[in-house]
Amino acid sequence: MNQTTKPSQNRICFTNRKLIFSLFFSLAALLSANSQSKKVTEKFKKETILKIDSLVQKNYIFPEKAQLIGAHLKDAYKGGKFKKHELLDSFAAALTKEVRFINNDKHLGIKPRFVPTKEKIGTNKDSYEIYLHNATDNRKLANGFREAKIIDGNIGYLNFKYFIDETDQTIDSYMYLLANTDAIIIDLSTNGGGSPKTVQYLCSYFLESPLLLNTLYFRKDKFTEEFWVKDVNGKKRPDVPLFIITGTRTFSGAEEFSYNMQTQKRATLVGEITGGGANPGDIFEINSLLEIFIPTGTAINPITKTNWEGTGVIPEYKTTKDMAYNKTIELAGKAAEAYRNKNAAESKKLYQELQATIALQTKPLNEAAAVKMDQQLFNVIKKLTDSDLFNWDDIVYLSTDYSKTKPFIAESILKSNAELHPKSPIAFLKYGDLLEQNGKKDIAIAILKKAVEIATEIKAPYLEGLKARYESILK
Repeated sequence: MNQTTKPSQNRICFTNRKLIFSLFFSLAALLSANSQSKKVTEKFKKETILKIDSLVQKNYIFPEKAQLIGAHLKDAYKGGKFKKHELLDSFAAALTKEVRFINNDKHLGIKPRFVPTKEKIGTNKDSYEIYLHNATDNRKLANGFREAKIIDGNIGYLNFKYFIDETDQTIDSYMYLLANTDAIIIDLSTNGGGSPKTVQYLCSYFLESPLLLNTLYFRKDKFTEEFWVKDVNGKKRPDVPLFIITGTRTFSGAEEFSYNMQTQKRATLVGEITGGGANPGDIFEINSLLEIFIPTGTAINPITKTNWEGTGVIPEYKTTKDMAYNKTIELAGKAAEAYRNKNAAESKKLYQELQATIALQTKPLNEAAAVKMDQQLFNVIKKLTDSDLFNWDDIVYLSTDYSKTKPFIAESILKSNAELHPKSPIAFLKYGDLLEQNGKKDIAIAILKKAVEIATEIKAPYLEGLKARYESILK
């Protein structure tokens, strides 16, 4: 069920790839900006149109549409539609308008190629300035994220601009920040799209496996690539209220994220209808001055069996651009309150079940009775942990009520806690402390040693303190 790994996994949307290219060559583009004002000849125009026709016929995802696009483009040339466009940038814009005429595929587009000349970047000084400029722009990009915060009402908010490759760690960091919020808003109102793998990873935080999110079909070799919900390096939020802000500039990969969440009935969309681009592809060189982005694939949603191409993703709550944020905050606030109330009722029910189980326990008189009690308490503690409403620290707190009155109960609770949190040094520390308090020093030594081993493995910042605690019990 994992996505197939093929070279096509690098195919990304026009907007994001151009963004990366423009960042990399930004200063060089400024140096050679005069290429945009370069005059073009009729011979150049004719040769360009013939090359575009050839590239589209060979690569465009829809062969029948490709024939219509090519025919229309040549008819437009014969009809004199490009006569007045004597400058390169104007000619490129006119070409883009005409190649989109047949089916308004917004991924299809022609742009001037920005290739810095040797005269402009030949010196070491110029090369370093280009590097410095590019490095600064890349740092400002912040892996596509522009803002992360927790709004009043315990609502998490992420403003995400681009789905750039290899940003899993950044997503993990932001999702860790929002791990305990009661609702989450993801603002994609100006997100131009990007890598489907990054879309897949962010989707996976809000859905459980196994689940097919999207399929990309590519014309070349009739290759199909599936994107399934995957494991993430953080806390999944499969039931937290999720809201997505959309806008007319929400495009491609950002639309896929919105469409995936909408069709899975996992999120509420607020804002404007999105741009309507569902066909990934590649950049092809037309000539030394122009390049074209041609969609070589198309998205297929497993539920609708289609996609958002041409129509855009339609939000449940349509608003203007200016009203979208406030409307989403309003909706998220109500959802967050309902989510808190539901969790409070569930946690109370689980707490009462724990109390009822404890009430049935008496001090075990033999090993068999102790094993039975431990199992009964473990089953209840596991329910608390699995509910995601109680963490290891909460379980420790619950045990304190019995550490003096019923130490055998507290000991059993902390034992279960350590077993259920095998990567938590502090869970083992608390269990070891109580064992020592209850006169079980030999077992306490083994447990505290385990705490040190785990802390060493995860490089815990409090490792030295744990070592000191362990050494103290050995004296």
